[in-house]
Amino acid sequence: MKFEDVPASYDAIAVHYEARFRDELDGKPRDRQLLDDFATAVADPVIEIGCGPGQVGAYVRDRGRRIAGVDLSREMAALAARRIDGAVVGDMRALPVASESAGGVLAFYSLIHLPRADLAVALRELRRVLRQGGQLLFSAHEGEGEVVVDEFAGRPVPMIVTLFVLDELSAACAAAGLQVLHTERREGYEGEVTRRLYVLAAR
Repeated sequence: MKFEDVPASYDAIAVHYEARFRDELDGKPRDRQLLDDFATAVADPVIEIGCGPGQVGAYVRDRGRRIAGVDLSREMAALAARRIDGAVVGDMRALPVASESAGGVLAFYSLIHLPRADLAVALRELRRVLRQGGQLLFSAHEGEGEVVVDEFAGRPVPMIVTLFVLDELSAACAAAGLQVLHTERREGYEGEVTRRLYVLAAR
């Protein structure tokens, strides 16, 4: 399994993934609070990176923001387009988004699908599309190294993810020219097997 294979895996399970995770935020109160605060703090439009089927973006959209999604998976982008204000296929290392055009950037569990060596490139790209004063909120799984599995989301498809530590993410944001506003680690909720990491940063 290579990182280049991630889009094909998500294409294969898109409909199942949507059914499994469409209501995931119901059981994640801290995630909802972070998203509520983000929706209040940023201006339109918000670009959601790795939007999946759009369940997280739709939550922010319901709080008054205009959301456009970008995803590596064509099938995921098609599903997201039904929930948010449009979605396209794209790579966070070279976004099809104009510079300084976004009031906010949201990236829940999408940076994990990059090789660690590409984290800096992606964060510089996220900064590029943000307007001055715009905010970036992203999340990741805590750990070290890479994890490869043969089953993902209950389906027999391979997946690869990169695990991070919080100090590493903060330092990478600062190196990319972002101002780190808040970092947080939380224990996994029921059914979650990793600690979750959150970073809020601004251009």
